[in-house]
Amino acid sequence: MLFHHPVLLKEVIKFMKLETDRGVYCDCTIGGGGHLVEMLRLTKRAKFIGIDWDPEAIAYVRERIKPFRKRCLLFEDNFINLGLILKEQKISGLNGVLFDLGVSYHQLVSPERGFSFEREGELLMRMSPKTSPLLTKIKSASEQEIIDVLKNYGDVRNCRRIGSEIYRHKKVLRTTFDLRKVVERTTPRRFLKKNLHRVFQAFRIWVNDELSNLSQALQIAFQRLNPGGRIVVISYHSGEDRIVKRTFRGFKEEGTMVILNKKVITPTQEEIRDNPRARSAKLRCGERCVRS
Repeated sequence: MLFHHPVLLKEVIKFMKLETDRGVYCDCTIGGGGHLVEMLRLTKRAKFIGIDWDPEAIAYVRERIKPFRKRCLLFEDNFINLGLILKEQKISGLNGVLFDLGVSYHQLVSPERGFSFEREGELLMRMSPKTSPLLTKIKSASEQEIIDVLKNYGDVRNCRRIGSEIYRHKKVLRTTFDLRKVVERTTPRRFLKKNLHRVFQAFRIWVNDELSNLSQALQIAFQRLNPGGRIVVISYHSGEDRIVKRTFRGFKEEGTMVILNKKVITPTQEEIRDNPRARSAKLRCGERCVRS
């Protein structure tokens, strides 16, 4: 399996403030395990939980964490179930939690997953095999719903025309290339690549209900943090970042969070050169207040 180097790794390690001999930490989106393995490597007795709803990611990371398996548990689940997982494991609180959102490099380069407009595959785009595929959702959607998805989840240029064309051709859509052709017919050449990215991203977010899940999960994760515990979130989409920013601001106004970076943290040019996926990454971090 192919996974890129984890995004903003140094920054994640710095903000998680790992304690080597104690504490429980959770990586809610393990992907290829890059962040998780590095955190395990840098600690001796701290315990970790890893969550991902992609069974391929779980299987891959299970092999990677073998040297640390006594202090790391993996769960194939949606991160909105973090509270249930902690309850089942009788874990009262967390010292740190990480969300690295978006799609993994492996998912993008696997044609059979249907995430990429550069590789032909079925219109699936689901993170978990338990989720309804994109093709099913498109076929049952109204024209206005498709337009709204493109507008609200992708800021897609000319979303009304593209959405109408997708709706008109939904009975003959089968593959990622079929969808790409519709976008190509309705987008000026100079905007094509950006629009393709936005259309595919919008549908992926829709299929997996990513924004609603994130909003719930941030609340759940923060409530499970011990005083002084930290939450680190890397987002790749303006909608995701708005949810993180708004949620953190709400915690701050309640007096329960200290926001640790006033300005959003982005990758260096060197990191972007080595890993183009990092280009749109934005990191925000908060710490749960210690009550007297």
